[in-house]
Amino acid sequence: MPNRAAMLLSRLFVGLCLLLGALSARADLILQVPQVPLLAGREIELTLVVTNPAAAPASIAVPSHLPVVVRAGGKAVSAVFYADELPLRDPTPLAPGAFRSVPLRGRIPAELTGLVILDATAVSAGRVAVEIAAELPEPIAHTAPRSETADSAASAPAPAPLRREFGISPHEPIYFSVGGEGGINARFQLSFKFRPLGPTDDRVAGRGFWEDVYLAYTQTSLWDLSSDSKPFTDSSYRPSVFYYRHDTGAEFLGGRLGLASGFEHESNGKAADASRSINILFARPTLRWGEPDGWQFLVSPKLYWYLDKSENSDLHRFRGYGDFLVAVEHPRGWKIAATARAGTSGRGSVLVDASYPFSKINDFFPLGFVHGYLHLQFFDGWGENLLHYNERAETQVRVGFMALR
Repeated sequence: MPNRAAMLLSRLFVGLCLLLGALSARADLILQVPQVPLLAGREIELTLVVTNPAAAPASIAVPSHLPVVVRAGGKAVSAVFYADELPLRDPTPLAPGAFRSVPLRGRIPAELTGLVILDATAVSAGRVAVEIAAELPEPIAHTAPRSETADSAASAPAPAPLRREFGISPHEPIYFSVGGEGGINARFQLSFKFRPLGPTDDRVAGRGFWEDVYLAYTQTSLWDLSSDSKPFTDSSYRPSVFYYRHDTGAEFLGGRLGLASGFEHESNGKAADASRSINILFARPTLRWGEPDGWQFLVSPKLYWYLDKSENSDLHRFRGYGDFLVAVEHPRGWKIAATARAGTSGRGSVLVDASYPFSKINDFFPLGFVHGYLHLQFFDGWGENLLHYNERAETQVRVGFMALR
């Protein structure tokens, strides 16, 4: 049975490689700042000039967002500027040497004033300097005649509606997939994180340590769909609190460095002999290579130390002291992620998740369902769930739906 599953996995992998598709034509990126005074805390509009350096016309992908590192007064924080509503790819080829301008809008922390450097070298768009002035309080207006005041009020633009920002963002992938080894079964996962303070976008750094603290919850369940009562085989509940920076502003081996570190509890919610629980301290550095709007490769080991595992004292023999994740992805194409565990006894596991946007499939097959991703999953090894952490699991190949990846 494992050999048949391995053969199926190899065929699946070859098929995924064949379906990765051609990369978009590479463009030269030039970042420009407005020639008007800028005020701290206000929305800033930048211009990204996309050029075609090739000797032939090419269809150039338009970036949907641009991450930058903002440097001022010895401080370095991350910010993201988003493109206006433009097509991700202009159908008109760009002539050799021609260019296309992409307006970008975003904000940087209000306390950064004076000469500010916007560093977009991570996506090969260079650096620009901009002068940002502190906003002065508005002077008290003199009383005007009633008719003039009424006319001014009538011509004044209506205030922008308030946008509710809840600070909730994706944490780990959210999916539901079904397999058939050992009987029809499903594996699904729910995961999100909450940022009590600081920007809503988790890619933008806070003004201090307290604005980069998150609360998270992840639930992973295995569901037996072949039995009469359709019971859940086991569920893992993982609340956590941790510090997180998507981009620390540092580089290592040519990659951008992110970091998460904190405390996590994991249990299966059962009682007596079926009860399982652990408490860990973890650190997760993440290195990313590539362009945010193109292909990226990342390495993200989650290293942990057990504070308490009394209900399953030999867990380290099957899970070890780390989850080792590697992934390759394109925001509008495939993402293939593999997570490996190696226990101290030499037993471990591997989990592979591949996903592809339904919106791209809809280009070829009119499904009428364009949200989310097609999900393919492979698992082999020990302890697919916490209850049976010391048992060899059935090798599984699953297919389903992924909402967030």
